[in-house]
Parts: sequence; C-alpha cells; structure tokens
Amino acid sequence: MIFAVILAAGQSRRMKKTDKIFCEIQKKPLVFCAIEIFEKHPEINKIILVSRKKHLKKLSSLIEKYRFKKIAAVIEGGEERQDSAYAGLREAEKLGAKKEDLILFHNAANPFVARNEITNVIEAAKKHKAALVGQAAKDTLKKVDENGFVLKTVDRKNIYLAQTPQIIEYALAKKAFEKAEKEKFKGTDDVSLVERLGKKVKIVPCSYRNIKITTRDDLIKPTQKHF
Repeated sequence: MIFAVILAAGQSRRMKKTDKIFCEIQKKPLVFCAIEIFEKHPEINKIILVSRKKHLKKLSSLIEKYRFKKIAAVIEGGEERQDSAYAGLREAEKLGAKKEDLILFHNAANPFVARNEITNVIEAAKKHKAALVGQAAKDTLKKVDENGFVLKTVDRKNIYLAQTPQIIEYALAKKAFEKAEKEKFKGTDDVSLVERLGKKVKIVPCSYRNIKITTRDDLIKPTQKHF
C-alpha cells in the first residue's frame, strides 16, 4: 500500500502573509493541484493531508467540493515541516501502515509534479526503500564567505536540487524519524533522515517544472509554462 502524505502546514513567510496553498492557478487553489495528481494516480491508495489548525475546516470543505475520494485523514501539522511529516507518518500507522508499505511525502507547494515522475520515484522506492525526485544543477554554483565574497566555484557535476515526492518504506521511515526526534535533529527534507542512518537514497531525475512555490514570482512563471 502507498500512503501519500501531502504537507500543507507551512507558514508561507515569504508570501507576505498570504497562505500560498490557497493562491489560485487557473482558478483552482494551489493545494487542489497538489492533491489532484495523487488522487488520480492508480498506485496511490490513501492520502493524508497535513494542515495548519486554522485551515482544517477550509480544507475539509475543499475536499468535499472537489469530491476527492482517497483522502483518509486531514490532520494538524507541527511547528516545522519535519514535525508535520512525522505527524503524517504516525497517522499512516493509525490507518494500518505495514512494514513494507511506502510513505510518500509531498509538499503542497510543489503543484506541478508530473504523473510519470510519481510513477518513476515509486518504482525506485520499491527497489531501494528510499527515493526522491530532483533536478540536476544546471547553473554555476558559487560558495561564498559570510561577507558575500566568492570562496570558490563548486563543480555542479553530480549535484541535484531536491524536490518532492520523497518516498520511504514505512519501517525505515519510522526508524529514521524516531532517531531524529530523539536526537533533536531537524533536516530540510525527509530522506535526509534516512541518510543519517547510513542508508542509501536513490535520486530520480525530474523536470525543471517541478518547483516549490516559495514567492509570488514562482506563481507567475509556472502558470505560463505548464498550462
């Protein structure tokens, strides 16, 4: 079984107090786009939507309006992204997740992931137990000092920009999140917790269209490219 945990509990700090998950793309809220692709994917069995407390009622209404059938739970997230992901993992356990089931973590702020990308990363996770999608770095990378002066140019070969979905086998995810909580470690993504266990994580190339919406500028360019 595959559980998709969609993380929609961010603070949207860089959107000037606008909750980006409700920003509209072609007259549909951004969070709708993130849910729909997993709702329609044949390998996704259950969806867990993780939200800020103040949005729980609004999201429940949205689910009813668009008649999403796979959403098994809408739950409150935590203070940080990792806390929300862990809440989603624990909810999957309540819903009957077994050792070899897959837990897919996806940012609601990544609304442009393609169906084939989801399929490809699922296949990688089935084989390797942990996988994510990412984009090969195509720009020149500079490492700078605390004053903004260039220290060196970083070789971009074998450098990837991590995106979501990120998928981890349930038993491995449980072990990784429990260890991180015990040691008070905060990672910037889900598979970094698996890396801390010394386990290998497979990266699957994805389109440069699969970006995380962070600022208002991100909303302009994708709508022109993807639709």
